Formats: sequence, C-alpha cells, structure tokens
Amino acid sequence: MKIKVVMDSGGLMNKQEANQLGIDYLPLQVMINGQTYMDGVDLDRDFLYDQMEKGAKVQTSLPPLGLVDELFQEYKNTGITDVVLITLSNALSSTNEKVQIMGQEHGLHMHTLDIYSTLGMEKYMAIYAKRMVDEGLDPETIIARLKESVDRSCGYLIVEDLDHLAKGGRLTPMAAKLGGMLKIKPILRVSKDTKGRVDIYDKVRTMKRAIKQTCEIISQDPQLNAKDYQIVIMDSRARGYAQYAQDMLELLVPGIEIERDDLCPVINCHTGMGSIGIQYIYRR
Repeated sequence: MKIKVVMDSGGLMNKQEANQLGIDYLPLQVMINGQTYMDGVDLDRDFLYDQMEKGAKVQTSLPPLGLVDELFQEYKNTGITDVVLITLSNALSSTNEKVQIMGQEHGLHMHTLDIYSTLGMEKYMAIYAKRMVDEGLDPETIIARLKESVDRSCGYLIVEDLDHLAKGGRLTPMAAKLGGMLKIKPILRVSKDTKGRVDIYDKVRTMKRAIKQTCEIISQDPQLNAKDYQIVIMDSRARGYAQYAQDMLELLVPGIEIERDDLCPVINCHTGMGSIGIQYIYRR
C-alpha cells in the first residue's frame, strides 16, 4: 500500500508550501474580472485583495478536472494505491465528490470525510493526515482520528461587507443593504453542527462587538482547553480587529496556542475584504 495525502486550496497553504510538506495540492479556480487564476499557484492573497479593494468581480470554481486527471494518472503509473483526500466542506463545494469519482475511475482507493469547514481546520487536517501516513498508520485509522478532531472543532466568521453574503445567497440584497445601513454584523458559524453550511449564529451592531461576543462564545465551550486545542485567527486586511480578537482570547483562554494568518483567496471571494475568521481546533 502506498498512500498520498491530497488537499485543495481552501486550507491556508499555497502549492509550494503544501508540496514542501509532502502533500499534493489541487488549486480551486478564481475568476477576477473574467480572467481565471489557479488559487495558490499563480494567484496570491495580496493580488486578490488589491483587486477586491478596487471592486473587481470575483467568482470561484472547482479545481480543473484535467489537472486532477493528470495527478491521478501519475499515481497509477508510480504505484500509489490509496489517497487520503482533505477538502473544504461538501456544503461549500462539490470538490470532494468530483475528486473522489475521478480517483475511483483511476482505480485508486479514496479515503475522505466531510471536515464541515475549511481554512485552518483544513490545513491542520492535511498536516495531521500526512504525519499519520509517515507513521505508517492505515487509511481507516487516519480517517477515524481526523473525524474525532472534526467533531470537536468549530469556526466563526464575521464579515464587514454584507454584499458578498448577498451575492452568495446567504442574504437578500435588500437585507444586505438594510444591514449595512444599520451597521449589523452577523456572526456566522461553520461546524459539524451546521453540516458545513455557513449559518447565521447571531447579529450584532458593530464589528468590535461581534468579535467580542464571538470570543466569549468560543471561551464558553466546555471542551475548550489550552492543552488540547489551538485557535487560528484569520483576516483580510483587518489586522486591528484580528489583534483585538487575539487579545480577547488570550485573556479568556490563558495559555492557548493562537496562530494568525490571512484568509485564503478562494474563501475571501465569498466573505469580502475586512473579514475575520476564528476557528478552534481539537489537536488529537
């Protein structure tokens, strides 16, 4: 048995970073004003952020199926038999389903799960899966351990611009316009409880209040502790708010490891600039 770990570009790493860890990488496509880029390959965060701040029209799509086919043909030619596939939530994208089908068509044994999330959760899952492969664990054990982490982890998003939610069908245009006028900031939850969908958990006036309330919600989870968990705070050019969230969480959950990162392009296309993501991840 020869095993490879494959992730998509939703997991806070670019192709080079993933490959350096021994993880293969499928870039989702990002269209900016009609031009197509490969997320994490020929598209970086700063370029996308610059374009979005200029009002560019952005869309996302699945990884190119031809690229997936080439990768799996290479596996077949080099004796790879099994794939541990880590992708963003099935509720957010059909990437997992499409890639599984293509792997099976090449005679590969596909092992996967719905991580009900993306971003820092996906990054942790991919790195943890690769470590277990290197330790010689079988795919069934790897998936079972990943599932335990998924079941005990959770994430929240707070967005500055409600128009992006409206474009994604989360709010009506009228509600987005009214919410913007009233300075309403929805706290969005993404976890197993929401089946990987982006659900509105609460609505708060002002960004700072939304961040404060989110940090308090996280700290009140009875499972959360500094020994077994890590927190990832992500933003798209909202450093002040991200630092405020970090300061709050360090106070509310003393000693917990906190990582900071940027929201990756394929996710920020849907959340908009000035967004904050906070995830707490169970490290098995």
